[in-house]
Parts: sequence; C-alpha cells; structure tokens
Amino acid sequence: MFCPNCGHELDDDAVFCTNCGAKIDDVGTEPESGYTAPEPSFQTPENQNRQEFQGKPKKKKTGMIVLIIIIAFLTTAIIAGIVVFILIQRDRNQQITAFRDVVQSFEEELDQANYTSIQDEISDLMSDCQQAINDRAVESIDELEQRIDDLRSRLETLTDQISSLEELRDTYKTMVEEQYYVPDELAQNVQDIFDSLQQAIDDGAGDQLENMRAQMDEMIAGLESEDINLINSIKSAVDEMDLSGASDEEKSSLDNFVNEIQQLIDSKNFQQAIECAQSYVDYAQQVEQAILAREEEKRQESEAESRRESEEAAAEAAKNDYICPGSDSRYLTEADVSGLSDWELLLARNEIYARHGRKFDDPSIRAYFESKSWYNGTIDPDNFDASVFNDYEKANIEFIQQHEK
Repeated sequence: MFCPNCGHELDDDAVFCTNCGAKIDDVGTEPESGYTAPEPSFQTPENQNRQEFQGKPKKKKTGMIVLIIIIAFLTTAIIAGIVVFILIQRDRNQQITAFRDVVQSFEEELDQANYTSIQDEISDLMSDCQQAINDRAVESIDELEQRIDDLRSRLETLTDQISSLEELRDTYKTMVEEQYYVPDELAQNVQDIFDSLQQAIDDGAGDQLENMRAQMDEMIAGLESEDINLINSIKSAVDEMDLSGASDEEKSSLDNFVNEIQQLIDSKNFQQAIECAQSYVDYAQQVEQAILAREEEKRQESEAESRRESEEAAAEAAKNDYICPGSDSRYLTEADVSGLSDWELLLARNEIYARHGRKFDDPSIRAYFESKSWYNGTIDPDNFDASVFNDYEKANIEFIQQHEK
C-alpha cells in the first residue's frame, strides 16, 4: 500500500503515513497511473531540493505530524507516570511494612519492660506510629524511628536502674534479716523504707536509685547504732556482778565471750553478737551463782568446823569436868581411881547417879554437882530408880565402893 499524498510505501494496516503524516483512506496497493509522489514533509537534503521546485508543504500535513507527536508524547508521559506511581506506591508500601515491623518489635520490647515512669511518652509515641501507619505517612517514619531509638535507649537505662533497685532491695533485705536486730521502735520505719523502695520498682522510678541507696545506708547505720547500744547494755549487766571469786577457767571463758562479741560486731553480724552477749550474761550469772555456792559451802564448812571445834572443846571441858570420865560407858580400872581421895571417890560414885538427874540431900555434894554444866538434878532421892543404870555403871559403883574407906 502507498500513501496517496506522498506515494510512500506503507504497511497494509497503516492509518497514517509515516513519511508525511497524512491520513490513509482505503486506497489501492499500487499508485494510480501517471501519479507523481509528493515530496516528504521533513527536510532532508533531497526533499529540500524538491521543495525548491515544488513549493511549500501543506499545513494539513504539518498539523497531523504535530498531533501524532503530541499523542505519542502524552502516551509516553502517561505510561511513565503510571510506572512511576506504581514504583512510588510499592516503595511506600515497603517503607510502611518495614516501619510496622519496627513498631511491633518495639512493642514486644515494651512487654518485657517496666516503663511506668515514661508511660505517657510511650503512649504518645505508639499513637503517633499507628496514625502514621494508618495514613501511610512515610514522611514521618524517620522522625518516629528516631523517637523510638531515643525511648529505647531511655528504656534500657531505666531497665538497668530498676534492676539495680531490685538488687538494692534484695541485698539490704538479706542484710537486715540475717545480720541486724530490728528493735520494735524501728520496725515500722524499716518497713516504710522497704515499701518506698518497692513502690519505686513498681513505678519504674529508676531515677530514685541513688536516693533509695542513701535511705538504705542511713537505715543500716541507725540499726547498727541501736544494735551496738543494745549489746553494750546487755554486757553492762556483767559489770554489776561480783566475779572476783571466779576460777581461772571461768575467767578465761568470760574473756572468750568478750572477744567473740567484738569479732561479731567487727564483721557486722549484730544478730549473733546480741545472742552471744546474752549467752555471756547467762554464763556470768552461772559463774556468780557458782561463786556464791562455793562461798556458802566454805561458810558452812567453816561453821561446821567451828561447831565441831566447839563441841570438841565442850566435850573436852565436860570430860575434864568428870572425876571418872566414861564411867557410864566402860569399866573403870585401878588407874582411874588410884590417887583419888575419899572425897573424890565419893563424888566419883555419886556422879554416876548425877548423870541420870538424881538430886542430893547432902549440901556439899549438891553444891558440887550443881556447879557442873552437865548436871540437871530433877529426881528426888526417894524417887530415884536404880534400874536406869547399865552394866558398866552398876559394876563401876561397886568398884568405887571397894576403894572407899
């Protein structure tokens, strides 16, 4: 097929001439007899030479070419715009998806952390992130990710601080429970401090770490002072005891108690120091009782010895107060009566009666026996019964009578 305007050979289905831009109507595939092809509209050297002989191209041809160019340009621009739009949307989707993953990861981190103290900031950030995702506002992603990074850093610091608070709580709780004695008047104050520390942990108040540490140290110092005062107070009870009579072994044991108490104080083990101080007092009391018991035993032994000496002295005196000692418990011999006068023999015989409480009518004999400490005359001579005499006494009365003149 040929262009009817310029005679340029065209494809069978062509609508416009690719040479002159003229619209192609239904024409034959061969040019008509005597047809002279017009010159091309674009300026090649050959066409320019032709135009010099044939004159100006038609305006209609030029307009068609411009129209085709414009349509081609617009089509290309539209296609390019669609491609760019698709690429932009794909990139936007990828950015939103990646950002959503970042937000989700941060939320998972929040689930494992205590962020009570920055709750408002976290809530505002999460709200802004969700709004950006809903609005597909990719232009906000950089700023929001920076905020996430900043809060993540603060959260890490906060988590470390809370861990330090928990460690502080556990350390000091163990110290109080195992090393210190808490007096009743300080118990509530100690509990209040631990409650404050727990509240700081629950609130995520990591900035309270140094303040709580200072409160804990102050509490421990107070407990230490009270415990030392209590230990000294307990020990002072021993100072009031008189332990001068303690044995060397007891003194050594008391010194060991004092040394052990001081060692426990130096090692900050006040609970055991208090228990040791109480044991020290208990042992000192035992020593004091032992000393008193020994002194009482000595006193009793001394009194018994004095009593024994007195009794021996009295017995000796009584023995010396008899003319014939033992005449009621043994048989007298010649040695017992030899050298005695008739008066002494008379008294020796009557002292056997006097031992049994017989009274005497003779004033001289009565006066003699009444001067003796052992004599107690209670029986009149007429009422005296000689059956009270034992065999020794009966024999000795006869033996003395044999020697009287």
